[in-house]
Amino acid sequence: MNKITWKKRVQYFIDNVMSKGAIPLICVLFSITLIVVAIAGILSVFFQADGSVGFQMWRSTMHVLDPGVLSNTPLDNIPYTALMAFSTLCGIFVTSILIGIVTTSFEEKLNELRKGKSTVLEERHTVIIGFNDNVYTLLNELIEANSNHKNQCIVVVGTQEKEEMEEMIASRIKDFKTSKIICRSGSLSEPHILERCSVERSRSVIINVYDDAETIKVILSVTSYLKDKKLLVEDLFMTASVTDPQNVEAARIAGEGRAEIIYASDAISRIIANTCRQPGLSNVLVELFDYDGDELYFETIPELYGKTLFETLNMFPKAVVFGIRKEDGPHLNPPMDTVLEEGDQIILLEEDDGSFELGGEEFPIQKDLMVHRERVRSASMEKLLILGCNSMIERILEEYDLYVEKGSRVKVVFPEELGLDNDKFKNIEIEQVVGNVTDRQLLENLLQEDLGDVLILSDDRLDPEASDAQTLLQLIFLRDISKKNKKTFTITSEMRKSNNQRLASQVRVEDFVIGSNIINLLMTQIAENRELTALFEDILDEEGSELYMKPASLYVKTGVPVNFYTVTESAGMRGEIAVGYKKVIDGETEIITNPLKSEEVVYEEGDSIILIAED
Repeated sequence: MNKITWKKRVQYFIDNVMSKGAIPLICVLFSITLIVVAIAGILSVFFQADGSVGFQMWRSTMHVLDPGVLSNTPLDNIPYTALMAFSTLCGIFVTSILIGIVTTSFEEKLNELRKGKSTVLEERHTVIIGFNDNVYTLLNELIEANSNHKNQCIVVVGTQEKEEMEEMIASRIKDFKTSKIICRSGSLSEPHILERCSVERSRSVIINVYDDAETIKVILSVTSYLKDKKLLVEDLFMTASVTDPQNVEAARIAGEGRAEIIYASDAISRIIANTCRQPGLSNVLVELFDYDGDELYFETIPELYGKTLFETLNMFPKAVVFGIRKEDGPHLNPPMDTVLEEGDQIILLEEDDGSFELGGEEFPIQKDLMVHRERVRSASMEKLLILGCNSMIERILEEYDLYVEKGSRVKVVFPEELGLDNDKFKNIEIEQVVGNVTDRQLLENLLQEDLGDVLILSDDRLDPEASDAQTLLQLIFLRDISKKNKKTFTITSEMRKSNNQRLASQVRVEDFVIGSNIINLLMTQIAENRELTALFEDILDEEGSELYMKPASLYVKTGVPVNFYTVTESAGMRGEIAVGYKKVIDGETEIITNPLKSEEVVYEEGDSIILIAED
């Protein structure tokens, strides 16, 4: 066995001390200084210097701390002078090292602060776990939601470096209003990262992760972390979205009652299926789901107790009644004779929480302009051309099948055989054309037929930018073909990134569906009010009441000015709630939700009323 030399022992000791940080190093330097001072003081007495050992140790200390003292040392005692010079050199050496240690420690601390390793001390903040392209929509909505409250905080945690996240947020969001954005870096599911974000003192958590498995992992981690913590907000909960139906229940189980899960693929499929039949519908949904404009709130108004839902519809000059919240939860457009009882809340679409004005019970209803006739359904079957395909196609077709007349035709264009089974559907007949969706000649041949609607689906085999670029090319071809051949059809386009919508608007598409954007809006709304989950499910569900656009001529006379009190009354008599209207002016579509009821509008043929109705 090799003998361990004293040199190796010293090196090992120094390595251990160096690895322990600044404080042990300072202690070692302090010890060295004491030893030098003590030796110098003792030796000074032997060199026949004046004074006691203690006095000489003090003089030696002064030489160590202040090199200028050496100039006052007498030269008549050379050994003593040399000893003091040695003490001064030791002092310079120790002081230099000490300055280096302090400087390095200070820089390390600054770097640590820049990397976001300190614990957030905010309270009742919102935590977003996961940093990706969706975070900007989430932040914008939360900033808007917080704008009427002071000193709000949003904590974002991602695997990227803190400085990188802050720079990217600053480049995309210019006005934070009353909100402060704090970024933290680290693994998304580690307990110490959750502690660093003070999750237990937050009011809600949004899980912003693309992958379902990772989402469930983060839900499990947050649930486990919260079990041992005293919560500032007892009903603290998480909001997350998953794309696979079999993961929905797994995510809810992992949340143990603290997670609101949005089945993203299902919600987007329903929106696309309904939008391609009712162009402009996705714009209405965005108006309902975002914080720019009017939002849905639950209001307690004792003055309404004892009144029926129908009696309350026109009592709000600038708000729309959506339904009633009772003990068993929210009810979207319940029967008009439903009575509000003590403890019930009215569901309002209004500018801000509590911003409603309660009017009287006399309304300027223009009864002579009201129309009472049923919609005559066209005997012709609907025809839909779908360009492209993605993983949601079957769910979209299933939803579309629920609303169209039997015998309606759907033609799907895709480069590969899809194997869609007609036996799965009751009302639609599916035909597939194998071909390139960006082949102009193929598109011209397809559009020779009499088509009503065209739906462009994004290709999820491509990355978002490439998929949207392909969609834009199709839109250019379709609009050019429509113009040259004088063909009229509506176009609904699915986009993957919201920044590409601005480019697509140049070709005048009737509607866009940006799935990730809508899901992010839903998540933000639910994060602010958990009870909105059930209400949004009702709005998107095919059962019960949903959003529809019906001809204005079914409710009021066209060609004459009519106020929205009259529209609301006419719709209410049918068991429907008027939310707004859609006007077509010079080929441009205008969507208005929650209009001022006293404002008069001239409706023409082709204009629609936006309603909450059962069919």
